[in-house]
Amino acid sequence: MNNFLVNLSKTPFWLFELLTTAKSFKGNPIIGSAMLNRLGLHVVRLVISHGIMRARMWMLAVPISRQDRQFYFREGYLIKENFLSDEDFNALEKEAKSFNGDIREARQGDTITLRAALSPDVLESIPAIDSLINNKQFKQLAHFTAGHLREPFYYLEKVKNGYNSNNNGAPDPQKNLHSDTFHPTMKCWFFIDDVKEEAGPFMYVPGSQRLTWKNLKWQYYMSIGARDAKNTLHGKGSSRYDAKDLDVLGLPPAKAFAVKKNTLIFANTFGIHRRGDSAQKSTRLALWGDSRTNPFIPLPGLGGEAINKIQYYFLDLYRKKADENAAKRGGLSPWKLLKNNETSIEDR
Repeated sequence: MNNFLVNLSKTPFWLFELLTTAKSFKGNPIIGSAMLNRLGLHVVRLVISHGIMRARMWMLAVPISRQDRQFYFREGYLIKENFLSDEDFNALEKEAKSFNGDIREARQGDTITLRAALSPDVLESIPAIDSLINNKQFKQLAHFTAGHLREPFYYLEKVKNGYNSNNNGAPDPQKNLHSDTFHPTMKCWFFIDDVKEEAGPFMYVPGSQRLTWKNLKWQYYMSIGARDAKNTLHGKGSSRYDAKDLDVLGLPPAKAFAVKKNTLIFANTFGIHRRGDSAQKSTRLALWGDSRTNPFIPLPGLGGEAINKIQYYFLDLYRKKADENAAKRGGLSPWKLLKNNETSIEDR
């Protein structure tokens, strides 16, 4: 009886989540309902969210070249080599490698990832990086690919492949083919290091972001049993794939982005992607951006400096709350704050 009353009280919230970014089949019994998904609930959310996001991208597509628009819609990513002049890139590289502000660390499998949030306050002390983020072409591409005027969250990111030896053989889930969520989202990388193919590059399946009939059919059957999936991340709405799935979907193998430094990549991470395998210990430093907005809002929202400051304020509150909750349990949050900020990110 108590469980019934609790679930009844939560039902309005679960219903509201249908029109948000909520994706967990396990966390929301309506989203995860096998019966409702047999009736097409998941597919309906897919189609509506993708339609709205495409419309929002078109609203922000005016300054984007026809070639870039068509390529992004067809392939799911954009790549811009030698984005900055040598002088500007050298200044940015120097700032990035000597950065010693607040850095957080996460460990997944054998991989250690370091990230430093680049809030407006932080950017004041790193003008070359600030100049890139506020570069006119960069901003236009970021807004278009994100389908939103709000700035993405930007971080300085260092990925250390093969550096976590205390993983008890656990795999890095980012090295499995996956999709981030059910609707279009954007991530971008501006690489500050050369990335070799054997050093765990970003990998993406071209065209996997398109809602083809085969994709919709796969999503339909996947959604019916996703709530009971053995893979926790799959059950939480970040779909996992293997080579057989790519064959069923009629998709090519994942493309490895072994690129030179000063290369900028945008990707729709509804599309299938993963972190590449590394044959040996390797690192790569990049400016990393992430944008995930409500796909059911029909307009591309608002941007500007004030909104950008507010979103980083709440990000900081969220991280601190995660630290406090983890400390109460006698542990550390998944993104723990590194205490010694006298060492640059390059030397960590």
